[in-house]
Amino acid sequence: MRAVLNFAIKYQALILIAVLWQVFYLLKLFPEKLFPSLFTIGASFIELASSMELWENIFVTLQRVLMGFFLAAIVGIVIGILMSRSNFIDNVMQPIFTAGYPIPRVALYPIVVLLFGLGSTSKVIIIFLECLFPIVVNTYYGAQRVNKLHIWSGQNMGANDRQLFWRVFIPGTMPAIFTGFRIALPIAVVIAVLTEMISSNNGIGYLLTYLSASLAQSKVLAAIIAISMFGYILDRILLAIRNKFVYW
Repeated sequence: MRAVLNFAIKYQALILIAVLWQVFYLLKLFPEKLFPSLFTIGASFIELASSMELWENIFVTLQRVLMGFFLAAIVGIVIGILMSRSNFIDNVMQPIFTAGYPIPRVALYPIVVLLFGLGSTSKVIIIFLECLFPIVVNTYYGAQRVNKLHIWSGQNMGANDRQLFWRVFIPGTMPAIFTGFRIALPIAVVIAVLTEMISSNNGIGYLLTYLSASLAQSKVLAAIIAISMFGYILDRILLAIRNKFVYW
């Protein structure tokens, strides 16, 4: 009973949305074809989840998301740390990230498609560019905020520059780095789905477009739920990794 209560408290917002959705359906405020009941959506979700089509497309999207995200994580951490430790690199890169942050990188997708084609490469590049900015910015400011007392304490204990970097500076920056990761990962999912909806013959975004074209609204909503669960599971995995290795 306590577990059920804790679950209800934790996910009360989602439960409220579900209840309101069903109330709107019962009141017939919208056409049933566009606003099906939760039971109809649930049946469509079970049907969709029992087919290999959903899982094959999710696996394709997962590959693109992880490739773009990990590439952005590696490059973003390096750039962010270099910017925090070198005034020259900071002066060179800061205008790029300040001016480029408001620009939707997905606007570059047509150019990237012309250069790399309609396959996964162009989608991974756009995911990489979208994820890069939050990771760089959070790494940069996280590195800037490393407690000076910790660095001075390490120096007083005789730590050399290499030891200070790996044992003080990097651990002090890791919470901010993971904040950048948690911002970037759902962006990666959004961009993967969006680019697949624009031009692809596989992936969860393609499946969503296909279902929309077939006017199967309950299946469209079921696919949206699948995408939401997909992003949520990725976030929970990332959070578990953070709690395991950045426990402080």
